[in-house]
Amino acid sequence: MWEESLQLTIEALPSHVSVYDLQVEQGTKFGILYTPGEFPLPSETQSAEFYRMASRMLSNAGYDHYEISSYCKTGFECKHNYTYWKNRPFFAFGLGSASYVGGVRFSRPKKMKEYIGYVESLEDGAGDRCQDNFVDAKDMAMDVVMLSLRTANGLDLKSFRETFGDSLVLPLFKAYQPYVESGHVVCLDEQRRIITTDEFNSLLSNEHKVKEVMAFIRLSDPDGFLLSNELISLAFRVISP
Repeated sequence: MWEESLQLTIEALPSHVSVYDLQVEQGTKFGILYTPGEFPLPSETQSAEFYRMASRMLSNAGYDHYEISSYCKTGFECKHNYTYWKNRPFFAFGLGSASYVGGVRFSRPKKMKEYIGYVESLEDGAGDRCQDNFVDAKDMAMDVVMLSLRTANGLDLKSFRETFGDSLVLPLFKAYQPYVESGHVVCLDEQRRIITTDEFNSLLSNEHKVKEVMAFIRLSDPDGFLLSNELISLAFRVISP
């Protein structure tokens, strides 16, 4: 059925396809009706194989797997989501919306009565802030790593070093060494040439060479993406031990 769904999707010729694993949320209508013993979801192994099938079939049909859950024809990447993945500032409007501007995250009230009062205070000249949350350097670094590694472009190491300094880069590579060897993590130079495992291991012993040669780091498709939660958590432990 999953293979047929993918084939029908391809035949419909959409410019963009999103593929997500179903999450059953408690308290929803489906959550109430869902009974694991009667209608079980696929196992983790089956889900992984479905993900690989989607990557294979959609790639063969000419779709770029440009983000962990997103595929598109060339030039049809979702510009809206790229704002988040690149950790760029954004304004959001409406009930419960959250903005990120000037290194500050702030959200608007979630309940209508409070929201009406908030809007009235704006009309009276109050500042446009609600529940301010300043993002410190470590949190921002973790956001950049998490969001970048969800994309096919991966983490731009030059930009990362310029923003957060050099101290995190070598420890990150050392933490990822086993996954470079297993093929789940891919390192690239400035020309986006894949650096071989032997080259990578040789570079690790020379911090200057690491800075000079390593330009990008990304997760492999599809197996690296399948381990994304584990690999991103590993990076978090490097950034904030």
